[in-house]
Amino acid sequence: MPTTFLFKGIKSPKLQTDAIRLELLNALRKEGRIQVKELDKTTKTWNGEKPKFESLIGLDRKEGASVLTGPTGSDKAINKFLWLDKGTKIRWAVMSGNWKSKTKPGNFRAGAGRGYVVIAGRGAMSKRNIRARPGIKPRGWTEKLQKQRKRPFQKSMVKAMQRGAKKIYK
Repeated sequence: MPTTFLFKGIKSPKLQTDAIRLELLNALRKEGRIQVKELDKTTKTWNGEKPKFESLIGLDRKEGASVLTGPTGSDKAINKFLWLDKGTKIRWAVMSGNWKSKTKPGNFRAGAGRGYVVIAGRGAMSKRNIRARPGIKPRGWTEKLQKQRKRPFQKSMVKAMQRGAKKIYK
């Protein structure tokens, strides 16, 4: 006579992905605020037009969770940030002899700096037969931000999923 065993299965509560999704979205918004705060340091002492920074967050089944932070505002302000961040091959400006940049490569903080622009623009320099100068050294802010925030971002996403799971499985 065959022996039969009776097993009783264990069921989890209905999976409520909304709780996890909400925690992830809150963590993404927080990461965006942190990134904006870091990039704001780069333009703190700038005079005149300067960009603002905004974050776009994404949460997708295929792409996963993402935060994209960058400059917004006028073309002039955005370009100024991008020229400094990425660097340029040549500089179409002549600076005063006492020029000292407000920012340094690899550093978010902006200092006081000094000096002034004597002449700027390709057209203005060409009319006076002034040759272009060596380019701007890249500050590398966006790369540094990505490198600096990668691990904390990953940890915050895991913690957000854990918080969401705790809410489901009380």
